[in-house]
Amino acid sequence: MSNGLYFVISAVVLSFTMLASFYLKYRIPTKDNKLLLLMIWMITLSSVIDLALGMNGIYYQLQRKVSLALKTLYVLIQQFIIVSYAVYIIITTEQKIGKWTKLVLGLLNVYGLVLIVMNIKCQWLFGIDEQGYYVRSEQVYLYYIVAIVYLLFSLQHLLRFGKVVEWSKKISLYMFIILPYLCAWLQYEIPGFFIESFGMTISLLWIYLSAPRMDRMMDSETGVMNQYAFSKKIVQMLENKQNSFIMVMRFRDKSSMQSKYGLETYKKLMRETSCLLCDKAGRERVYYLQDGRFAVEVLKTEEKDAKGEADEILKILRKTWKIYGRDIEVWAVGALLVLPSDVKNINDVYNYLEYLEIMPSLKNGSTYEGRHLDIAYMRRYDEIERAIDRALIQTSFDVYYQPIYSTKEKRIVAAEALLRMYDEEMGFVSPDEFIPIAEKNGKIIEIGHLVLEKVCQFLQKEDIRKYGIHYIEVNLSIIECIQKELPQRIEELMKKYKVDCTQINLEITETALAQNHEILAANMKKINEMGVTFSLDDYGTGYSTITYMMTLPFKIVKIDKSILWSSFQNEKAMIALCASINMIKDMDMEIVVEGVESEEMATKLAELGCDYLQGFYFSKPLPEKQFKEYLTKSM
Repeated sequence: MSNGLYFVISAVVLSFTMLASFYLKYRIPTKDNKLLLLMIWMITLSSVIDLALGMNGIYYQLQRKVSLALKTLYVLIQQFIIVSYAVYIIITTEQKIGKWTKLVLGLLNVYGLVLIVMNIKCQWLFGIDEQGYYVRSEQVYLYYIVAIVYLLFSLQHLLRFGKVVEWSKKISLYMFIILPYLCAWLQYEIPGFFIESFGMTISLLWIYLSAPRMDRMMDSETGVMNQYAFSKKIVQMLENKQNSFIMVMRFRDKSSMQSKYGLETYKKLMRETSCLLCDKAGRERVYYLQDGRFAVEVLKTEEKDAKGEADEILKILRKTWKIYGRDIEVWAVGALLVLPSDVKNINDVYNYLEYLEIMPSLKNGSTYEGRHLDIAYMRRYDEIERAIDRALIQTSFDVYYQPIYSTKEKRIVAAEALLRMYDEEMGFVSPDEFIPIAEKNGKIIEIGHLVLEKVCQFLQKEDIRKYGIHYIEVNLSIIECIQKELPQRIEELMKKYKVDCTQINLEITETALAQNHEILAANMKKINEMGVTFSLDDYGTGYSTITYMMTLPFKIVKIDKSILWSSFQNEKAMIALCASINMIKDMDMEIVVEGVESEEMATKLAELGCDYLQGFYFSKPLPEKQFKEYLTKSM
């Protein structure tokens, strides 16, 4: 056997080894990796053909037609490999080429293919002699033009745009380009020196070794690209300095979902979300960033089109999910980021995701735009945090009271204490803005204590019973509910201001019920034993609470205003409202309906058997002095 064939045998063994290893550790769903796999297959096939041709006459004798067919197939594969090399360079540098360049390269590829096909009949490039050996014709240089032009293009493109590629990968790419041509030249100059396949295989090995492993780039839980892959993608996009689009999104209340539905249900939700996004955008464009956060590369050239695609992606996530037989409603909030104007580094992306945790969902279900987030909220976030600190130091939070009407007694019998903040620098700040921020930074515990203390001070100096007021409702935040010292703090305030515990009713939202249930249940039991009653607030806003209503000591259920308003616009919603009222009454609990804004609503709800009504039809929230005046006039 010719010594030159050892190179071909080595190429065959090495290419099969790369192929097996790739399927085990390197199957990452990116364009460059898919193309790399295709090139490994092509080089494996060409090496096998090269080996078969090289052994012709040593171990067997092939017919001339068979040898010619195999050699033609070999050259055709080489043609596709040459083109694939150039395409791989383009994909790696992430720099698109112009339409004229595409046209020239495309025509050149067609020219090469035509030459190879025509050679089958006229053999003016290469042929097989009488002994069955491969021989080149004088006109073979006509085909070499194709290889030389593609070589020069690949080198020029890498030199011009290779700055976005890591230096180690860049060296691999240069070897990837130069080594096959060098080995092809050596095989041309030295007859019987079969080194061309070996050179191509070694050049591909350089790229293969620089390719990231699957366990580094893929999230094992969801099967999509992970944070590391996303960071590399962002760096490449920024270094290209061309407008590109990334959509980031997150599910709200991750801890609530895990506590309420369990870790396995949450993991399955993330997997199904990943599958849904992959179906919509393609697996190579989806990234899971942990903690219910996703990113999708949006392949559009115009921002308007990118925004439309981002809205479509977000809408497919806003549905009722069926996980392990349970209906789960979750809210996803997203933002479309334009690179490089919205994003200067990877940390900016995660900052946007942090803000999305506390941003309200847009009414039309669409995504935020990065520049709008910056103007409308991101700059305001820190200002609100400072305003909260000032309000706590200066005790400038105000408590307003919104009257609650009894349908049986036909008068005002209670009120809800609502927190308001007016800052000297920022003016009035909505609770929808400052409360989520206070919950996030932990200041809500201090604020909640302040509100309850202000209510106790009011009850100490005012005999509300003379106005016919039975109790005041005070909201408990999610974080307050799971503080083990909550019962002790409430008891201390009651004793300090000599307040009758029956005059306080604590409101707990449905969201809070999804937190640490054991601590919440223990707290409620201790507080209820003091004489303080509880209301379930915001009933019907998305969490299934029947179990909690049966097991926790709620006296009152507050039906959210969104349920009421929907029921007067939609017949099915009215049926659902009536069914909820009947169920709550059958469970021997009282009902407060929020958002009553008209006489029609008040009359209908009274007919349905609701105990209490609250809303602008009776009164807006009033500061303490005006509230007392209102009560005086109502007597």
